[in-house]
Amino acid sequence: MNISLPKQLESKLAPRRRSPERRQRMGGEYGLFFSQSLRSISVTASLFPSSRFLASALLRPIDFGSAQVIVELGIGTGAITKEILRRLNPNAVLLGVDLNPAFVSHVRRNIQDSRFIPILGQAERLGALLSRHGITRADAIVSSLGLTAMHPSQRTTILKQAAAHLTPDGVLTQYQYLHASGKPNWAASLGLVRFAEKEFLKAHFRQVATERVLWNLPPAKVYTCRF
Repeated sequence: MNISLPKQLESKLAPRRRSPERRQRMGGEYGLFFSQSLRSISVTASLFPSSRFLASALLRPIDFGSAQVIVELGIGTGAITKEILRRLNPNAVLLGVDLNPAFVSHVRRNIQDSRFIPILGQAERLGALLSRHGITRADAIVSSLGLTAMHPSQRTTILKQAAAHLTPDGVLTQYQYLHASGKPNWAASLGLVRFAEKEFLKAHFRQVATERVLWNLPPAKVYTCRF
């Protein structure tokens, strides 16, 4: 028996189809991220860009209604960057920091938004990078950096910089892949064993909340840090 649905309902149930242009653009972004990750997996910490589910978990703690300055550490191909800009106030600014020239060049070409300032540089020098644009503090910092694979002194410097350049009521969001979370170990900086990221973050922030994001490749845990 054939049942005809109202056109409005039929359109809602129909599978979404991406345009050829969008499919080509997404394929290019995945290809770029994959190729760059193979070259520096210890920095990107993944072979795949962040999913929209991970982006949502990272951005949910941010008050976009009042935030004037947001900093993103590790912009990659701009998956999270675009979500931030979609929610950002018209008069606010987003500074995106990445040490990979290929990623910075990519977002400069593909994200045309006057509120967005892509910066080629190291997160360890966050204060100096912000001062070049007349900014001393951010209302929120969104980090996609692979802290797990970093040398302990490097990730400590980055967290100190982030904490020093957040407003008193600001928030830092950071994620870690579930397979990498666990108890501290001397080899964590090599990415060979698990790293207790929550305990590490608690050394810099009084409040650290967690949320699991299973719909990501690989599954991840998001940390929301406040003073």
